[in-house]
Amino acid sequence: MGIVSRIVEYFQPLQRKLPLLIAALLCAVVGTYGWLVHEELERVVHTAAEARLAAASQRFAGLLAASADGFRTRLGQLTADTSIVALLEDPSHTARSAARAALSPERTRESREASYALWTRECVLVVATGVLSGTSEMRACPSGDPAADARRFRVTGMWVQPLHAVGNEVLYALVAPVLSHAADTLGYIVQARSFGGEAWGQLLGRLVGDATLMIGNASGPPLWTDLVKPVSGPPRGAPRGIATFYSPPGQPEHLGLAAEVANTPWLVWVQMPVAAADAGLSRALVRLGAVAVVCIILGVVGAWSVSRYVTAPILELTQAEEDFVAGNYARRVRTGRSDELGVLMTSFNRMAAHVESSTHELSAQTEELAHHFHEAQELAHELEISNQELIEAANEATIAHRDRASAQSLLDEVLAQAPVGIAVFDANLRFVRVNHAFAAMDGVSEQDHIGRLPGAIVPSLSRVAEPQLRRVLLTGETIANQRASGAFDGGAKRHWLGSYFPVRGPAGDVTGAGAVLVDTTAHVNLEAQLLQAQKMEAVGQLAGGVAHDFNNLLTVISSYSEMALESLSVNDALHADMLEIRSAAERASRLTRQLLAFSRKQVLQPQVLDLNRVASEMERMLRRLIGEDVTLVLEPGADLGHVCADPGQVEQVIMNLALNARDAMPDGGRLVISTANLTVDAALEHDMVTLAAGEYVTLSVTDSGTGMTDDTRAHLFEPFYTTKVTGLGTGLGLST
Repeated sequence: MGIVSRIVEYFQPLQRKLPLLIAALLCAVVGTYGWLVHEELERVVHTAAEARLAAASQRFAGLLAASADGFRTRLGQLTADTSIVALLEDPSHTARSAARAALSPERTRESREASYALWTRECVLVVATGVLSGTSEMRACPSGDPAADARRFRVTGMWVQPLHAVGNEVLYALVAPVLSHAADTLGYIVQARSFGGEAWGQLLGRLVGDATLMIGNASGPPLWTDLVKPVSGPPRGAPRGIATFYSPPGQPEHLGLAAEVANTPWLVWVQMPVAAADAGLSRALVRLGAVAVVCIILGVVGAWSVSRYVTAPILELTQAEEDFVAGNYARRVRTGRSDELGVLMTSFNRMAAHVESSTHELSAQTEELAHHFHEAQELAHELEISNQELIEAANEATIAHRDRASAQSLLDEVLAQAPVGIAVFDANLRFVRVNHAFAAMDGVSEQDHIGRLPGAIVPSLSRVAEPQLRRVLLTGETIANQRASGAFDGGAKRHWLGSYFPVRGPAGDVTGAGAVLVDTTAHVNLEAQLLQAQKMEAVGQLAGGVAHDFNNLLTVISSYSEMALESLSVNDALHADMLEIRSAAERASRLTRQLLAFSRKQVLQPQVLDLNRVASEMERMLRRLIGEDVTLVLEPGADLGHVCADPGQVEQVIMNLALNARDAMPDGGRLVISTANLTVDAALEHDMVTLAAGEYVTLSVTDSGTGMTDDTRAHLFEPFYTTKVTGLGTGLGLST
């Protein structure tokens, strides 16, 4: 640890640490760059080696394919030899000698390395020469498997067999069929040759140089040769056309590439040691390393020079700063440099001169401050007395602020709890404040009102309120009890009673306006209901009086029509007229009963009813009334509650609705009468009625008819209004 501490202490000064840091950085940069260059050179070298192997393999594969094609041509000539055809047609001794003579090297003009064999189509060996005379492995017979025979690389009726080993000799063979004059296959000629020889060695030397070339079977038995003897082949499953790194048994790593030989079951494999491919790379890396070492040495020398040039002035500035801190304000540094350090040293000298001058001035000011200090002590006594007075005033202000806060809190509470809507606007009619009741009216939160115009929230209300507010701002008067109506966000129409007042500032001028809105919707609806009830009551009284008088007249008409019918025979010409008079009197009587029901003159007998039972009992009568082309469906509600009503009125309501539905479906349709329980959680308000919260039973009549127009719905409950043709409707059904 002692040695490490001394080393760290030695390199602590910047003039020693800076060269070390620069040298380390330079080594890192050079090392990284060298590694990248090494990787790129290695990639380039391996790519070049791969291209070289690919070219050699393709070229040798092409030579083998061309050689095989040449042998095919000469072998095709032998298949037409008459002696060979004669032997296969009649394998006699004379024919056998002639065929053997035809297959001799002198006749075939082949080198003595070529051997021949002649097989019948039944796979019987007839004649064999050379190495083929001692083996029967290289058969030329069909295997019996069409798929396997199709994979024999057939070209113009001939094919090439996989390599075979006979002892230490590797043979390759071509097979050609021998055909009769009738184009029938008589047998097969096999020509076998061996790899090797001086010619092959010279050819390999020109093609691959320091690489190794092998040829083997792509299909068939796993056999490889270096064109001299059998050898162990490349790794099984090596991709074709792509360079592969592998290590043969007992040898260093090699780079190899496989190529197919066209129209043959062979593969060509070319390989070379990776070390041979990387030989040029090693020499390049040695030269690159030498250049890197020179660069590092030059960088260290340059860093040391720069360090000396930079750190010497810094050390001098550091020493001057220490002297300056010790109180030597006359200390200065040498100048004369024009770089940044020269500017810094000049600035230090100016600062030192300024501090020295300021020190003398401070000494004089210190004496003056001592004099003022005595005066300040006397003033402090006076300030203490004033401070007591300020404390008393602050206490009074705190009490006043508390009272004001209490009043403000009370005002806020009043505004929040007020049951009417209150809003305050500035001089531009923008919301300044609204209470909770006002925000509940338009459904917008209190904070979302601030700074917005009324028209941006409730356009229908603003058209009524804004003119009143502008009048208040202009005249300063208060406007009370102004009616307004509008709707919020497409809801139901509401009614308000509004009052508008000015808001004045401390000087009494109008700085804004306020509005107080009272929701009078319920009151207005009650007024409308009262007016409608009074109108309907007057109409009912009139209808009741007319019905009583009209009923007396109908009694006379009905009585006289009955007496006239009794006195007239059926064949009398007036009998039919009297029937029409009596029928009209009966229809008028029914109208009278509706008028009495409408005028509330009819005696009601309410009782507890089950609507499901009432509808079920009316089903047979309704089916006769609506006709066969209308389908009647009853949907009774489960566990239906009971109601208190007059059975006759309920039956009249159902019958009127059913008849209206029938008239709305002239071409037939579907009529559904359903009942259900209904729970109303909150009061429901309509233009003419208010439904309180509670438990109810609903009776629904639905049809698939033509429906009603908007104009018809507007007059839905008006008495004597009907859409039917004259004589078919009274207009009292729904109003009843």
